[in-house]
Amino acid sequence: MAANKTKPESYNKIPKSVVMKDLEEESVTKWQRKWSQTTKGKNTKEYFPDVAERLKMKLQLTQNFTAIVSGHGKTRDYLHRFKIIEEPKCPCGKGGQTTDHIIYACERLTKERDRLKKMAIRTNT
Repeated sequence: MAANKTKPESYNKIPKSVVMKDLEEESVTKWQRKWSQTTKGKNTKEYFPDVAERLKMKLQLTQNFTAIVSGHGKTRDYLHRFKIIEEPKCPCGKGGQTTDHIIYACERLTKERDRLKKMAIRTNT
């Protein structure tokens, strides 16, 4: 019966997994284009400029993490900007208590920073 059919069988069907992968890649490309063009999320862009790379990361997203990377953490600099406190200075005495200062420079957090760096090295090897 199959040999007598006038319409040949088609074997060009694409697996669902291939279609899903293509759609995902297309979505990430579109997301990246919009992410690059928007003027919003300036602080977050500094930490995560590449959407695809961010999606590969295994991060524990918490309220505090989101507040810090979005620039809405309750740092002294943030509270000073809204006139909630008078001084933006960090308790360590080495400049304003900004997110970058806390993450990269605050002397009071050196031990925690070093511990996190060691954990990250172990995780990536």
